[in-house]
Amino acid sequence: MAIHELALLATYWGVTVDNIETVIPDPEFSSCQTLTGPSGKEFTDFSKVGFTIETKDGKTISLKIDRCGSDAGGNSMAIVSKDGKEIFRAETPDEELQGVVTAQSQADPEMMPYFFLQHQDYITLKKLSTTHVLEGREGAPEGMATIDIAVDALKVAEYLTPLLQKALLK
Repeated sequence: MAIHELALLATYWGVTVDNIETVIPDPEFSSCQTLTGPSGKEFTDFSKVGFTIETKDGKTISLKIDRCGSDAGGNSMAIVSKDGKEIFRAETPDEELQGVVTAQSQADPEMMPYFFLQHQDYITLKKLSTTHVLEGREGAPEGMATIDIAVDALKVAEYLTPLLQKALLK
């Protein structure tokens, strides 16, 4: 379930299973389906899911995740609101990055477009990581997910999945 988004919640908002006060599903946005796979076994999962988490320390974060929104791996939007007012919005890919992805996809049509979409992010991540190590710094670079963040994100996913499936399965 949207593990990258949950890792961001853990990294930047400190969301853990222990500090979730309430979860409010967004049935208008969400799509939870049970489908039969090639093996004949049924699987229940979200093609899109929206929900709001309220933490015990008063943070409110809303997510809308569309896992099938783009075959290029983008179509991701982050909206940050404070006191009911939008204070920041970012969409991936923006026009400039979409132009880069389109050109690279045409030059190498056998490559999946999301590799081009994420290329610069991975270069940045590798530079941050190697610089941090070469300079002998302790811990992880600021803003970089750690194993602890990954574990917290997985715990949140395990907590949210049955709760949201129960609320949203049609």
